[in-house]
Amino acid sequence: MPSEIYSKTVQLNFTQCYANGALKYSELSNLLQLTASEHAELLGFGYREMARNFQSWVLSRVRIEIEELPKFLQEITIQTWIQDFLGNRSVRNFEVYLNERKIISATTYWAVFNIKERKSENLTAKVDPNIILHEKTSTRIPFQRVEIQRSYQQQTRYIPKLSDLDIVYHVNNVKYTDWCLDQLSESIVFKEAFKSMDINYIKELTLGQEVDIRYTVGDNQIHFSINRGDKTIFLMDIVK
Repeated sequence: MPSEIYSKTVQLNFTQCYANGALKYSELSNLLQLTASEHAELLGFGYREMARNFQSWVLSRVRIEIEELPKFLQEITIQTWIQDFLGNRSVRNFEVYLNERKIISATTYWAVFNIKERKSENLTAKVDPNIILHEKTSTRIPFQRVEIQRSYQQQTRYIPKLSDLDIVYHVNNVKYTDWCLDQLSESIVFKEAFKSMDINYIKELTLGQEVDIRYTVGDNQIHFSINRGDKTIFLMDIVK
């Protein structure tokens, strides 16, 4: 029987890192999700199994707490496990280790999505209750709802391109992070690792749907909102 805690060790390559050598925040999210995907495959509800019933996991909320960002050529170990499963929702946690020292923690909230009907529904695959570790948390603070700000200091427009789409034909979730962080100066992104990131994925977005990227940069926090007309698509709060 597959372990309820899955572990994966990777060496960071140059495509995953910023010009200062640190792991990109979007690539951190990619690594977490790839590790989760591998674990789900072993447990019997990964992409292949779910695709038979036109289902996919989609990410809803994320909280990441960072002590340090790993760097180019360093080896990191990622551990992941399921803390809760609610039929059409799942809580999955992560810890990232560098030389046996925990440097990053994350907790994520996922929904089961029918890719034909474009709506949430219960998972058709069976889930062994023994793999769910209800008491094993990772972050100091759980994932949370990001509040919409009344106003933002700056705004830019973006039109999703083919390279932004993923296998279920909507914008891949890590693209939103890149779009937002590309609005910031390198002095902010490269200075030192952000302490935490809270992210909410609210509505899906596909090819050619123009959006406004709105943001406010404060002394200790950065607030982002991606909107299509009067609909909020994505929210992110960063603590510097």
